[in-house]
Amino acid sequence: MDEFQSGRSRIERKRQEEEQARRTSTHRRIEQQADERMRIDAPQQPNHRYVEDGPTLTSRPVQQNHRGSQKRTGTGTGGRLFTLVRKSAKQVGTIMAERTRSNRRKSRRSEEAVPDETRQGALKKQPVEKKKRRFKTKVFGLLLVLLIGFILFASQPFTFLLIGSDARPGESLRGSRSDSLSVMQFVPLSRTIQLTSIPRDTYTPISCEDGKKDKITHAFAFGGEECTQNAVSELLDVDIDSKIVISFDSFIGLIDQIGGIDLVSTGTFSEQDASGKANQYAFQKGKEYHMDGAMALAYSRHRKTDNDGARANRQSEVIQAVATHLLKPTGWTKISSAHAYMKEEMSLDISFRQMATAGLALALMSEREHLEIDVVSDRLNGIFYDFPDEKALTQLREKLQTTFYGVLAND
Repeated sequence: MDEFQSGRSRIERKRQEEEQARRTSTHRRIEQQADERMRIDAPQQPNHRYVEDGPTLTSRPVQQNHRGSQKRTGTGTGGRLFTLVRKSAKQVGTIMAERTRSNRRKSRRSEEAVPDETRQGALKKQPVEKKKRRFKTKVFGLLLVLLIGFILFASQPFTFLLIGSDARPGESLRGSRSDSLSVMQFVPLSRTIQLTSIPRDTYTPISCEDGKKDKITHAFAFGGEECTQNAVSELLDVDIDSKIVISFDSFIGLIDQIGGIDLVSTGTFSEQDASGKANQYAFQKGKEYHMDGAMALAYSRHRKTDNDGARANRQSEVIQAVATHLLKPTGWTKISSAHAYMKEEMSLDISFRQMATAGLALALMSEREHLEIDVVSDRLNGIFYDFPDEKALTQLREKLQTTFYGVLAND
């Protein structure tokens, strides 16, 4: 306690010395300014000069000696005014000093009245408050970056390819096939998403196999996501800006990492789990569920009671739910880790800024349009294929081009 009082005394003395030095400097500055005003404003008599004479400014006549030097004699008329200004400055300084001393006495009395425990508690709270301020600053900065990124990036339409691998938990992606293929086109100016699902058995040229026609699902086994992207781009005649490869393991891991998602079921059905056990999950249309990774996987991969189009639509619902969850205040801190996870485990090939703004655009989309490729199922050389209807495929390509580029052209 003695050391604390001694330290406080030293600090108090230092403050008093600094205050005294400040007042002295202020008084000198006021005096200099008053001198300058007197020299400029005071009426000057002919052949007289105003000079300092102790505390006053005196006007004295000027005489020349035999060498041309000046001799000063006589008295002036500006001394009284300067004295008055100087006294006023001293009075102001005295009043300010007294107020400062009074405030210090009040502060010391209030500190002595506060218990040591309370004072220590207040000191401990200061780092916490600084952390809160830093956190708020970071959040504000993140929102500003998202807003700027949304204006610069998400205001332009872009195309995203979703590749779902049929690799089961624990299996490698190499050599696996694409279990589902969907092309998502974002048109922010019209706040719409166009989702085009591609049947996995669609018969189409595979560029990495020298243009040989085969099931589009085999493109992933032949050349991975790059070969699949080229095959889809050629089939639909669209440029694909980005892609993501989703396996059972990576899908479950992403949903669990962000703490699950909230989603309203658009259908009534039951589905097996990732290990193949039947009827492990039951969904009712119109009911909201909080889904972990395994439950979200069961919801998005179901297709027994409907078709590939409905399955692709549910997958887009899950992706939109992920974006909505990350844009909530509780999910902001998970955006960076989710981006790193998707780059590492899902072959995501866009930057953090692009992912954040794409997620913002996805969460704000108010309309989702689902498109499908019309196919005719038949056998060729004993193998089952889905053959695209060429006329319907041409119309689909024109619609994608018109919607994707026509919005900007007509805006």
